[in-house]
Amino acid sequence: MIYEYAIDPSLVVAWAKSQKDFEYYYEKFGLGQSKIMSEFPKFKNWRKQFKQAAVGAQDFELQRITALFNLLVERRILRDGFTYDGTISWLENAEIENDRRPFQAILSSENPRKHKSVFPQASIKSSNLWKTEEQDYCQRIAENMAQLVLPILSNCRELYFIDPHFGPENPRHRRPIEAFLKTMANNRCGKPLPVCIEIHTSNKAESAFFKKTCREKLPSLIPSDYCVRLKRWITRPGGEKFHQRFILTDIGGIEVDPGLDDGKAGESFKVMLLKRKMFEKHWQDFIVAPAFDLAEDPIEIFGEA
Repeated sequence: MIYEYAIDPSLVVAWAKSQKDFEYYYEKFGLGQSKIMSEFPKFKNWRKQFKQAAVGAQDFELQRITALFNLLVERRILRDGFTYDGTISWLENAEIENDRRPFQAILSSENPRKHKSVFPQASIKSSNLWKTEEQDYCQRIAENMAQLVLPILSNCRELYFIDPHFGPENPRHRRPIEAFLKTMANNRCGKPLPVCIEIHTSNKAESAFFKKTCREKLPSLIPSDYCVRLKRWITRPGGEKFHQRFILTDIGGIEVDPGLDDGKAGESFKVMLLKRKMFEKHWQDFIVAPAFDLAEDPIEIFGEA
């Protein structure tokens, strides 16, 4: 659903200098798209190389160069633990890092060593690693559901499960949450640990019962390095209806159907990538300026798994 691409700074400038390439790649990256740029190397270094590559650009090219830069760096996928050698090229460093922790693909101006994960300009569009799904489905089984959204779980730093019907007393709700978090923990691939994990639901259950059940049932499902915060919302009179189900993250989000619980044999779990406008709408409603009222103070559950 959302994949990490290492992008040569000089290639971005080359894209921007071509009106045709600029229009094509501007629509392929950024919030609401399935392709997000990796922060490799660290942003300060990547920006320095980008500026060096843009030296000498014509005035009419600078507007496109700036626009593409702003789009790519707006949301980035972070990774830790790598060493960047300033005495060798960006591409050589990216190849070394890919061997340690693979990117979805490395996009560069060239591929002199014929590395299987490196795609120069001429071969990007025909690569299987370039073709990504924006909607998909699988069996409504917890482990299958987690594998389907693995690229989002392994790349995000903020993770919000939105489901008005989540009930910790129900095994069908607990199983997917356990699978999602276990899959996330086992596939960080050099990424920093998530800074925020939350479950947002409605206030259908009585407060004392909900809190007691969360504290009894959830710690054993959550990896020991993680903490999950639960928020319950009350619909405001004349306000938004809390109905749809989502997985929202700092790098984008998906709508899920029919819900985040698993189901019976033969049922499907469907996911659809939220485009920018809809993502920003739901991010605003649940994260930035909630369209609902909190039923009580959030509950924090620390993992013991």
